[in-house]
Amino acid sequence: MTDELNTEIRFSIIPEWVTYSQVSDKAVRLYSVLARYADNHTHEAFPSRETLAEKMGCSAKSIDRASQELIRVGAITKRQRHNSSLVYTLRVSKGVDTTVQGGWSPLSRGVDTDVHLTRTTELEPDNYIEKKAKRATSIPDPFALEDTVVDALRKKHPSLDIGEQIDAFVDFHTAKGSVFKDWSAAFRTWCRNAVKFAEPRTVIHKQALKPAAEGPTERGWVENLHDIGEHWECRPGEFGCR
Repeated sequence: MTDELNTEIRFSIIPEWVTYSQVSDKAVRLYSVLARYADNHTHEAFPSRETLAEKMGCSAKSIDRASQELIRVGAITKRQRHNSSLVYTLRVSKGVDTTVQGGWSPLSRGVDTDVHLTRTTELEPDNYIEKKAKRATSIPDPFALEDTVVDALRKKHPSLDIGEQIDAFVDFHTAKGSVFKDWSAAFRTWCRNAVKFAEPRTVIHKQALKPAAEGPTERGWVENLHDIGEHWECRPGEFGCR
């Protein structure tokens, strides 16, 4: 086994609400580092500013600024102990204190006894699935409708053979490779269109709707010349000319 596989894989899990808080990337990273030092029950961590700065590759002043961001959004609290060292207390769930627990990756060996990892135990909200966007899918095979839907369509569209329409619907969308979020709704739309397209339509040419054009005839300009005594374009017998 290689040395890489024998190496402990340690990690910190950052609560989603902290990740999406209006804080800088450095503040999120500081939360992750503090989580590696946090006590499992008290959520307290007390690494020195110098230790944090060394872990994050920045200055102690940067640590102070990042910690103030986390304090502002309620992700941590900070207090000073009697010996002047700082104690950071992590908040795992927004507005709720949740136990900070240790964790290992599948490649870990043994038990982590000196540091603790952060893991949220908060469940997804009850309406989480309802809020997720419903994805479009190909037509189910087999395609089936609830009896109540079929009965309702037969009453609404008595002129349609619903079974025949289902066969046509499946053939059409299978060949086309259509995707819909709600196939039942798509079929109801199909039935409405089938009724509409089956209705007889009278085609009236647009020209028949227009009134007859009024204006000079094709030889009107010759007639005008004839009226003023100019007959050079008049044809024999036209307008009484000889």
